[in-house]
Amino acid sequence: MIPMSEPDPRFDELVAVYLDGDLAEDEREELMAILGADPRVREELRRQLRVSGALARLRPERSDENFVRTVLPHLGCVAGESADEFTGRVMTSIRFTRRRRMALAMAAAIALLGTFAGLLVRGDAGVATLYTAGSEEGKKVRASDRFELSEGISRLEFGNGAVVAVEAPAALTVSSADEIILDHGRLNAWCPESAHGFQVTTVSATLTDLGTSFGVSADKNGTADFVVLDGQVEIVRDGEKRTLKKGAALRAVRQQGFSELAYEPKPFHLTWPVASGIRSTRGEVIPAPPGTPEELALMENDDHILVIPERRDFIPRGPIRCDITAPGVYEGEAIVGSQRLEPKRKRKVRSYLLRYNPVAVPGKRKLKRIQGTVTFDRPVLAIITSSQKLNRTDTLLSKAPLPPSSAVEPRTRGLESEQRPRPSDRVRLSKNRRTVSVLFFAGESVDEIRAITADN
Repeated sequence: MIPMSEPDPRFDELVAVYLDGDLAEDEREELMAILGADPRVREELRRQLRVSGALARLRPERSDENFVRTVLPHLGCVAGESADEFTGRVMTSIRFTRRRRMALAMAAAIALLGTFAGLLVRGDAGVATLYTAGSEEGKKVRASDRFELSEGISRLEFGNGAVVAVEAPAALTVSSADEIILDHGRLNAWCPESAHGFQVTTVSATLTDLGTSFGVSADKNGTADFVVLDGQVEIVRDGEKRTLKKGAALRAVRQQGFSELAYEPKPFHLTWPVASGIRSTRGEVIPAPPGTPEELALMENDDHILVIPERRDFIPRGPIRCDITAPGVYEGEAIVGSQRLEPKRKRKVRSYLLRYNPVAVPGKRKLKRIQGTVTFDRPVLAIITSSQKLNRTDTLLSKAPLPPSSAVEPRTRGLESEQRPRPSDRVRLSKNRRTVSVLFFAGESVDEIRAITADN
């Protein structure tokens, strides 16, 4: 047991090395052992992290004396200690942190606190799985693991169901099973109900998810932009709190506060599909651009079939009538079947609409050949191709009402088996059930199918 009147110098040294970002694996295990052995040490860690976090919010170029005079009034509200005792703690923190930038100190301090909290609850088990760009080999992520991502889009899948896609270049720390510290970079997150409360912390503000899809972009200068695509979030900095709903955006600037920001989801066009479960597309099939469900429902495109994420984290209560449930190539009469996706206990599903919706123009269009593929990060359980079944599942699986259609479209939106004299549409489901290939011969009306994948 370590008496608090005489702090273990090894404990202080390990914390300081960690905050510098140089903690080796054996030193990390040593620190975790010290934390797990004595609750008084854990309380000491909390106090040190309060000091480090507050110091990190101030400008590091100030002299030590001015730094202490500035920080003392601010820290008085978070620590019930005497001025002399608190000054001692501040000076200790300065002594150990001269070598590091203060923004890094804040991120590392919060990360260590997350490690400590995660250790008490879950032991040293992984809290997430990381899939780096171009690889589907997942890597176990532990609380406090830090990553410098240099290329591509990486995906983090958390045990609570949260999925986070990160665009390089980026630096972040997975501080716990419920929090990411984003030093810089851009990410999209999708959080089911089981992950509500998930947080993304930046130098300037902290976002808490209240459900379900949002984007965060953080610059090295301390500016962070927050965009809500669906549901709502709460953003807090220095006691100031804002609630954002879908279709809203906000900017936080270090030491300046919040400022209103025009809603613009386009910067997240690379991360949003990955967070939505779309691994890749080819040909004239492309992911729909990021947007609210209402925006996606209205999108038109003359040249592409858009893959539109619909409902997810959904447990069907009864069977879903569909057309395709097995791998293979389907065309002609075989493109419409009579299958059922039976519900299974605790099995969650996702839905995607593959939609060709040309821009409405007067007159007739020539028949157009459009083809391509989409690969999902979960196996496809069923595909709906017929108009009747699409109509019946709209209410169940769509996230927003589809736009008004003509009297004909409800009967022709799918891929009907009787297509003479025009060539036959085609759908192929790969053997591993991840890739859907489509060939549409489309005119001026909507052509679409619905793919249902596993979610857990």
